Amino acid sequence: MKLSTIKDVMTKQVISVSPETSIIEVQEILYKHKFDGAPVVDDNGKLIGIITEYDLLTKGSAIHLPTFQKILSQLPIFSKDRSKFEEEINVISSLKVKDIMNKEPFVLYEDASFKEVVRAFQEHHRVNPIPVINKEHKVIGIVSRFDVIKLFSRLK
Repeated sequence: MKLSTIKDVMTKQVISVSPETSIIEVQEILYKHKFDGAPVVDDNGKLIGIITEYDLLTKGSAIHLPTFQKILSQLPIFSKDRSKFEEEINVISSLKVKDIMNKEPFVLYEDASFKEVVRAFQEHHRVNPIPVINKEHKVIGIVSRFDVIKLFSRLK
């Protein structure tokens, strides 16, 4: 098995989101597809950011994580008296991807070698997935740690 470029391991069918996608919707996309993140593209398909599960969990100032934790810890109360939490729910529900996305994502170009892919994950521990772009900054693929790890199954 010869691996020479990123194209040998990247996922070519990319599901991306727009900056106007609600964070509720992006959470559903990530959960449904078991993704760690999704590229954010403009109307021309150019990469303008990335939204990851890390962003959803750590951008507490936008989501007000303590309030969200309180809601989760009181789910029995929440289901009985939703009105007590209505304001917090409305704030969270109104957030868009553009409010919490990483506007300067780490990227790899379409001609990156397989060694560069491995090195990127070694050197950038919190980066996952990595958008793969062409010279026009259009997303042509995405590579994740899972894409690299699944190569082990080919060794059998």
